[in-house]
Amino acid sequence: MFDYLKTCCELAEGSLNGKYGWFWDIGTIMLIIVLFNFGLKQLLCFLQRYFKEHNQLGKESFVTSLYLPYSYYVWFFAGVEMLDFTTLQIFSKSFLPQKEMILEIGVIAALAWFLLRWKNAVISLFVKQYSSNKALYGATRIDVINKIATVLIFLIAGLLLLEVTGSNLNTLIAFGGISGLAVAFASQEVIASFFGGLMIYITQPFAIGDWILLPEKDIEGHVEEIGWYTTKVRTFEKSPIYIPNSIFSKIVVINPSRMSHRRFKETIGIRYNDVRALREILAGFKAIFRNNPNIDQTMSNTVYFAAFGPSSLDIVLSAYSRETTSDGFALIKEEILFSVIDVLNQNGAELAFPTTCLEIPSAIKVSPHSAVPQTS
Repeated sequence: MFDYLKTCCELAEGSLNGKYGWFWDIGTIMLIIVLFNFGLKQLLCFLQRYFKEHNQLGKESFVTSLYLPYSYYVWFFAGVEMLDFTTLQIFSKSFLPQKEMILEIGVIAALAWFLLRWKNAVISLFVKQYSSNKALYGATRIDVINKIATVLIFLIAGLLLLEVTGSNLNTLIAFGGISGLAVAFASQEVIASFFGGLMIYITQPFAIGDWILLPEKDIEGHVEEIGWYTTKVRTFEKSPIYIPNSIFSKIVVINPSRMSHRRFKETIGIRYNDVRALREILAGFKAIFRNNPNIDQTMSNTVYFAAFGPSSLDIVLSAYSRETTSDGFALIKEEILFSVIDVLNQNGAELAFPTTCLEIPSAIKVSPHSAVPQTS
């Protein structure tokens, strides 16, 4: 298409050069460029509306991403051609001896720009689908696709530029190997963090939005961003913490967001005076777990009399809830504790609290007017 446009410009130059002068040639070239660009815009707008009406979002994103790079390159092409034509007419020689290479560099830049725009449009589609159906795509998976695609686009554009400019790739590789070795010694931590981020994307011990715990660093919070060098964690105090990715290969990471169940475990102490109702209380506590729909009955849910405490009869309650979120589990735990109180009230029992009993021998008499005990 650009060859056709170039041919039209050359024909305009040849037909008008003798009759009206080179000034009119420039005007003719501008008119051709404007008409060509206008026709292209109308065609792309029509295709965009068509694909949108037929819900072909992938094709719509392709057409939408194409217009600006294509249009800008048309004007870039026209500017280079007019500059070359003008210098030839005024100075009888061109100031752009490498015009073809400049135009090829422009093509590569426009192509890279288009691919970046198309990549961003596709990523936006993934994000929308993730919002409506979280089982389809993960936020971390979308993020890694975005980063890898960006790196590949720049890598391909760089290799094409080397090819167009005639650079010796072997020389660049040799120079890059020597300089890369020197940089590697000076930036070991940076390289370690880079590969640490790569391993996080591959192994996925956690994802964006997960609640993680680093016991050795006393860090706990939700993952907000996974970068190539650092991972951003927002603590429960809403303070951001930026952790180098190299740390995650050296320490234990606990991911509570991925637990299948959440354990409820409490020790309930009742008075020694309620020992006669102990069996009925145990049966009532077991019924609490048995009748609660949030408790997974396939798990090991236990209620047992554990010990004779210093001032209480200790009963251990342990069960597993399907609800793992903090807010949801807190409500379930509150409901179970209220049910425990109801069972105690039904059996006339009470919760124990630390008490101390003093036994005074009958041989000791205490005078009501004196704090000193008297012996008989």
